[in-house]
Amino acid sequence: MALSINENNGIFEVNGNLSASNTYQVRKYFEIILKMKNNIKISLEKLDSMDIASVFELRALMSYAAKHGKIVTFDGARNKKIQGAFLGSGCDLFSFNYFRLSA
Repeated sequence: MALSINENNGIFEVNGNLSASNTYQVRKYFEIILKMKNNIKISLEKLDSMDIASVFELRALMSYAAKHGKIVTFDGARNKKIQGAFLGSGCDLFSFNYFRLSA
């Protein structure tokens, strides 16, 4: 399934397949959004798949946000289709608070 991002009640829902081939563009998209907003919430609940490279790109997005005094939060920890990517990367975007990096 092709990747799409829809905003629904202030939450950005990412749908489809998130992979190394498209995650850089997704990160850049959200960096632009962060220039206009102080915080964003991104839902990964509807993703069909996600690879380890995507986890690291989303982690880079959180670091970017913290560096600029912004906040990014993620929903979707219960999505079993993407849990393997988080286990493989050793990174948990759902519990680690990257905003502390800016202090």
